Amino acid sequence: MVDKILEIRDLIYEAFDRLKDTKRHFHRNNFERYRISMSLIQDTGEAVWTHMREGFSQDPMRAYIEFWGVMQAIVIQQDAICQMHEAVLGVRLHHGQIGPASSDLRKQRDLCVGHPAHRSWGVPAPQRTYMGRHFGDYDGIRFILYDEHTEEVTAPYFNLRRMIEAYDLEASAILTNVLTKMRQLAADENASTDHN
Repeated sequence: MVDKILEIRDLIYEAFDRLKDTKRHFHRNNFERYRISMSLIQDTGEAVWTHMREGFSQDPMRAYIEFWGVMQAIVIQQDAICQMHEAVLGVRLHHGQIGPASSDLRKQRDLCVGHPAHRSWGVPAPQRTYMGRHFGDYDGIRFILYDEHTEEVTAPYFNLRRMIEAYDLEASAILTNVLTKMRQLAADENASTDHN
């Protein structure tokens, strides 16, 4: 699930709340970037966490929308984590730098949800994907892939639960760096107050 991401996000919120002079540490644009990222990380994390506990609907029409929504929510969360990193640490982070599990999830999203009728970016020839009416669940999702380059039709399979759990570990490590910086800002504030 996305337990660790949500846990670290809450700790970042608490550390930020301890800052006495946020204007000193955050220019308005970075403050807004931080604030919006915090909301997006929480909203997407809680939505994915809740959905993973309940699973995909037995109604195939609902399950399609749910799958596409889960995959997009994770991409939104990855982007928010990168924005948070830049706002607090001042270092631009690309979603691929979160880690390999993050990249794998994004590639899977691009393949199945991004442009399934005609995916052509980054591949030698267009690829087309299709998910059947009963594509599976978090522990096993199967789809149909036609690759114009090889002219083959395959039925790839992936474990979305394991992918999300691996991503949770990677993303929480990035957020731990943000937490460390936030705590350092608070400690520096306290030290300067103690010396005055």
